[in-house]
Amino acid sequence: MRCKFLPAILVVFLLANFTVSARDPFILRVATAEVQESPVAEGLYRFKELVERRTNGRIKVQVYMGGVRGQEEELLEGLRRGTVDAVLVTSSKYKALVPEMELLSLPLLFATEEHWQEALSGSPGRRLGDFALQRRQEVVMGYMTTGSQNIFARRDLISLGALRGMKISAGSSPLALEAWRALGLEPMVVADSELTVALQSGWVDAVGSNFFDYNRLKLYEAAKCVVRTCHMIRAYPLILSGMAWERIPANFRPVVVSCGREACLWQASRAFTRNKEINEELSRKYWVRPLNPTPEEKAVWEKQIIPLQNRVAKQLGLEDILQEIRAMAPVPETAKEKEKEEKE
Repeated sequence: MRCKFLPAILVVFLLANFTVSARDPFILRVATAEVQESPVAEGLYRFKELVERRTNGRIKVQVYMGGVRGQEEELLEGLRRGTVDAVLVTSSKYKALVPEMELLSLPLLFATEEHWQEALSGSPGRRLGDFALQRRQEVVMGYMTTGSQNIFARRDLISLGALRGMKISAGSSPLALEAWRALGLEPMVVADSELTVALQSGWVDAVGSNFFDYNRLKLYEAAKCVVRTCHMIRAYPLILSGMAWERIPANFRPVVVSCGREACLWQASRAFTRNKEINEELSRKYWVRPLNPTPEEKAVWEKQIIPLQNRVAKQLGLEDILQEIRAMAPVPETAKEKEKEEKE
């Protein structure tokens, strides 16, 4: 009798286990080397929230911050090896695998934060992402940021031209060093951990930074003059591996990508707003003093950097994308006034 019922029991057992496994959520592992306090952290948790809500929990997102899964080079290798499914890294690191991403490291490429958002959420951003798909079979879902960078100086300045000849902290990237020299400054390679000491000792006269890092590193203790140059807006592509794309159930693939794009748009707006809030807070607490360059001064800076932009774009074969980004830039006030005078 027991033998007669054994097959039926086995069938029930197998069906029960199949039902449980069918209901098990798909796990999507997302990692970054950025710290938990970074503005991009909010964007990754927003991505997690959107994906889990819009898939009714069928996909669960695990977020790994602070380099838990490795630094940027290791994270990019992890995409290929399958140890992570999606990563958020700087475009300056991703260029080692997708050279076209170097375009986003050009200074003064974006005139305003709104210009950055329009370009990277529009055709230029999508076209740069296409190179990742072609070269690596990876999907760039969007771009996050830590905010626009300005120049913070040890002493008060009365004009943008007063920066000329100043020693400014810079990364070790040859492009960054060349850019600062083209703008008339003397770049010095300084680690983040040494910035405050470098400013206090006079090793450097100024530092380029966003307000989040300026506050986090307490650079206001040594540099209280902020020159609003908006010379760089760092981009962080949110990259989904081709391996993960194949593993995600087909009906959920467009949902995940759509959530990534929406999370990036939300995060960028939030980062720009948060930087403005920190700016206002520091102005009240520590008397951080602003210098707003005139449109004429900014035009001079842009003219100095255009040859570098043109050369890099040509080397990358991206002259058309560079022109498309430039065409999206808002018309400066001086140009508007001149145009109005000519019409009158």
